Amino acid sequence: MSEKENYEKVRISTGGIIAPLITLALLIVFWRLGQKWIVAPVIFFLLFYYLLLPKIVRARAKKFHREALQLLATGKSAAVPELARKQLLLQLFGPTGPIDAKLGLAYSQIGDHEQALNCLLNAIPGAPTHERPALQAALTKALFVSGDLARAEAEGRALLRSGLELPEIMVLVARSRVGLNKVDADTFDYLDRAESSSPSDDVQLMIDLTRIEAALATGRKPRDVPDGADSTQRFMRVWIHLVRGFLREKRGDAEAAARSYAKAVREGKEERCWFANVAHGRIEHIGRMTGATDELKSDGEIDPAMRRKKKKRR
Repeated sequence: MSEKENYEKVRISTGGIIAPLITLALLIVFWRLGQKWIVAPVIFFLLFYYLLLPKIVRARAKKFHREALQLLATGKSAAVPELARKQLLLQLFGPTGPIDAKLGLAYSQIGDHEQALNCLLNAIPGAPTHERPALQAALTKALFVSGDLARAEAEGRALLRSGLELPEIMVLVARSRVGLNKVDADTFDYLDRAESSSPSDDVQLMIDLTRIEAALATGRKPRDVPDGADSTQRFMRVWIHLVRGFLREKRGDAEAAARSYAKAVREGKEERCWFANVAHGRIEHIGRMTGATDELKSDGEIDPAMRRKKKKRR
């Protein structure tokens, strides 16, 4: 049996082995008690369950696989979860791995990395070899966005060691290392390799942001965030505001830094992104250092009304 067939076949649990034996014993009992009318439908059900149902499930799994890949390839990833919800037969009798694999990729593409993480962790162990790189890349990103930097670095490095030169994964590994206080030659080597691989605009922006944070971490003069820096990815927008806050705080403009951090917090509300948590922590730090804790609104902005009241009291 091929690896792909093993991935798609219906798994037989311990209960799936014991249940038929119990059923067979009960059939013998009913037959001897004269309840022969029960035997025929039960035998028909068993034949259907063990002979026909696996074939039906495999056919449905192949159809789902084909339709989900088409949606993923055409930029319609948001439709994959709805397609998966309609697969009642697969959910009841099929393996969960193939469905979770497509869901993980779909959630990753639409930016729901928390949902993607749960699906990918279930899908990867049984995934065919040819599907694993895409799943591992999505897992690395989901771990990074969730703030599990050690695992993100480990997953990313394992994927890169397989021979795939993926610019985005190189940057995610490099930024994870910065967060783990590993700002060394290997970290900059990942960034250099990513930059030499003709990265997309988003990945180039990730490289720039990581270099800025690496410079701040090592006491070197950082470059500015590129003018007009933006992204369609929510975690990237949170990251941009966070780094702007770092730069403004480094330059002594605590109020402007707090505004940038507040934008990061607001942008990260819809997604459990660790950048937003860091930004919230920096707002609290600024409040303690400047004595402006009472002037901070719940989203981290400086409240002008509270500031005016404080000045009047003085």
